[in-house]
Amino acid sequence: MNGLFKGTLYRMYKSTGVRVAVILTYIAAIVYYVLASMIAEGKFGVDMAGSVTGLGDAMIVWLFGSLIVGILVGGDFETKTIHAASRYGRDNIVRNYVFVFGIMMIILLLPYVAGSVICIIAGVNMKGAEATSVSIFMDNILSYNSDISIGKLILSYVSYVVVVFGQLSILIVVALKVRKTVVVTCVGFFLGMLTALISSLASKVEILDNIYGLTPYNYSISRLGMGAEIYEMFRGIGISLLFTGICGFIGWLSFRKADIK
Repeated sequence: MNGLFKGTLYRMYKSTGVRVAVILTYIAAIVYYVLASMIAEGKFGVDMAGSVTGLGDAMIVWLFGSLIVGILVGGDFETKTIHAASRYGRDNIVRNYVFVFGIMMIILLLPYVAGSVICIIAGVNMKGAEATSVSIFMDNILSYNSDISIGKLILSYVSYVVVVFGQLSILIVVALKVRKTVVVTCVGFFLGMLTALISSLASKVEILDNIYGLTPYNYSISRLGMGAEIYEMFRGIGISLLFTGICGFIGWLSFRKADIK
């Protein structure tokens, strides 16, 4: 398992697609904070907010996160390296995909976390840029004050990373079935929009809202900023980890031995 894990990490490191995805994500994060601060300073009109929000993590991570899942899983099948990995057993292969994908999600979200922390430490005034707030990162900048502990700030970021990991973990199941990078990327981006739409609709129907509340796609779970209670953050972490485990199990069930012969 250790050799499989190291080999997969190395393959991701050497992948041009992964490098491009990471670089573009970091650029998007930098531009997002710069433009948001310029809107706050009045250098750009609030009417630009719609364009700026497209650079926020809510859009970028679903797009490039889906691409990375496609490369992670589909790449093994497209290059036939899955045959060499088969000696580790399908349970270890699926577990390896989950672990490596978790690391990649941390890497993708890192610039948004760092940007938010830097703005808070530097005391950057983002008042006036509320319209660009599409995730907890900008929310935390806008709401941070001396009454909020550093521990809660850190927990809000940790819980959010775990929630995003849980949201995108369903793509591992998709990737194990279609095994095509482009298809997984398209499906992932579509799911990102679909889950947001369903979350909005479910909030209007109590039964649907209760069911959706047991997934990391629920609006209250996906917005675990400093405005959330501590128990809500831990609840979000628990639900997301459970959902990830279920997706991993479904992926394991659907990943037949015949697929690697």
